[in-house]
Amino acid sequence: MFWSKQTEKYIHLPMPTNSIVAILLSLFGVVLMISAMLELWIKGNGLPMNAYPPPKLVTTGVYRIFTHPIYIGSSLLSIGISMCFQSKSGFWLISPIFTLAWLALVHGYENEDLKKRFPECTWNPLLNIPENVKMKRQLKDIVSVYCFVLIPWLILYQTIIFIGTPVNSISTYLTFENNLPIIEWTELFYLSAYPYVIFLPCVLQTKQQIRSFIFAGLMNISIGIYLQVIFPFVAVPREFSPTTIIGEILLHERDLDGPVGALPSFHVSWAFLSGYYYTWSFPKYNFIFYIISILISASCVTTGMHSILDVIAGFILFIICIKRETLWIYIRNYFEILANSWSCFRIGKIRVISHSFYAFITTFTGTFLLCSLVAHTYTIVLVSTSSLIGAGIWGQYIEKSSGLSRPFGYFGCIMGGAIGSILASWLFSIPLISILSAYALASPWIQGLGRFRCVIQGCCHGRPTNKFIGILVTNPRSRVCALSDLKDIYVHVTAGYSMLANLVIGMFLWRLWYSNVALTLILSLYFILIGLSRFVEEAYRGEVQTPIYYKLKIYQWTSIVFVVIGIIISILPFDDGVSLKLIWNCEYLVPCILFGLFTAFVTGMDFPESNSRFSRLSD
Repeated sequence: MFWSKQTEKYIHLPMPTNSIVAILLSLFGVVLMISAMLELWIKGNGLPMNAYPPPKLVTTGVYRIFTHPIYIGSSLLSIGISMCFQSKSGFWLISPIFTLAWLALVHGYENEDLKKRFPECTWNPLLNIPENVKMKRQLKDIVSVYCFVLIPWLILYQTIIFIGTPVNSISTYLTFENNLPIIEWTELFYLSAYPYVIFLPCVLQTKQQIRSFIFAGLMNISIGIYLQVIFPFVAVPREFSPTTIIGEILLHERDLDGPVGALPSFHVSWAFLSGYYYTWSFPKYNFIFYIISILISASCVTTGMHSILDVIAGFILFIICIKRETLWIYIRNYFEILANSWSCFRIGKIRVISHSFYAFITTFTGTFLLCSLVAHTYTIVLVSTSSLIGAGIWGQYIEKSSGLSRPFGYFGCIMGGAIGSILASWLFSIPLISILSAYALASPWIQGLGRFRCVIQGCCHGRPTNKFIGILVTNPRSRVCALSDLKDIYVHVTAGYSMLANLVIGMFLWRLWYSNVALTLILSLYFILIGLSRFVEEAYRGEVQTPIYYKLKIYQWTSIVFVVIGIIISILPFDDGVSLKLIWNCEYLVPCILFGLFTAFVTGMDFPESNSRFSRLSD
């Protein structure tokens, strides 16, 4: 409650006011939590605590339906209470963060812990993704499609509609589209999309088909909703005067929809996805289903509900969803080639390693972006230097360097940067929140690009996995082979996972900046979101030198600290009137290039024959 009160001033989104829904969510959440706790206590002989987990696996009661009923109930309770008290912060900020937090805990610790403690036990709850087998589907598999895919999509899409038109919105219509006529009778095709999608789960025949559709649907939702949140695109329905009953229906449907949720068009992506999966059950009539999908997509334009760009984006999203495995194979193969590309050349006694190029690109891009935001070169050079020093100190003590090598650590980089920011703020009289929030906006891109260096060097590598997911590293210079002894063993592409997480977080933070959200909230969310994503990432990493304390890796503990820091920042009294402007200036190029070259030397060049302190990049 204290956190929500302190952050209420940052949230300016509308609040749902349905008290009945609020009470029902709260009651259902409480019932779910209490019944699950009783099951763990009575039948599991334990407590609902990770520190003292039940010695028996509980699969009865509400655990027969849900895998994590306590967490689900707590999220529903948080949302319900926020609605009851009309807390914007509780509804739009705290409840989503709380949900992401328990999801991170589940995927970053609990799932793996359950497998270790109950390796022989099988657990197949009612709501679960079916196995990849060609067995006849069951009723619970059909129910799972609605609960995992269609209902969540409806809730998320309606949430976007409820939020309304974003600040500084951009229309997706091309100029000539404003003159296109509205063909009223094509509303029949537009309306047919709803039953076309809704009845699909009942038509699919096997568990394998339903499993595939669930994954495709989740990908469709994840990418589509994320893009609609990130980009301020709108498609205001083209005006017309109805002359038929169908036209009146079209006009009424527009009252239930809105200009947001435009690009990509879910009408198109769902129509083609449905057509694709209908052909699995009725292969002889595949042309009919694709014609229906095309007609539905065309009706998006002829009814004036979407622009041509919306339709194209929806079709591209459909292609990505059905070609997800092929796309992953291309990405995986690229990372495998990159992970085995370690090479070097000599300039006298200096060894220049191939990943120094990525160190330069990362630093140059990051410092140039920071200079463009803060507009003070000396500040950025000072803070960036302190970040580099902090990363080196962290690497020396946490990675247990022999003294000859110079490893670097991300968390040390952040600590050093924070200290440098405080010093620069004092020296140059620049608001501290300006410097810190600029780094929050730039850091995801810096770390994401920096992971290319990690892939080549072999640091931050993953633990063993299967052939489809993992990459095979054979270059003896890579730390995967030289330090962790995982040569010829498939490992997770954790550096790639980190890139994806930083891309998602980075774009989201810039979207907030574009919407004039308070810098304090942007800085706070950076720490919280990076902390949660890193917690999960660490569960899939396989570095042998990483210390483990109380079942968690040290970087998982530091990730938790990051989340706590983010929460504390959100309640600190920073100057909310400060803003950042992105102004490109050529005068930043030279110092950024020089600092990029310096960083490339420090992190990508060494003296392999020397025994001096810090002379080598690795022992």
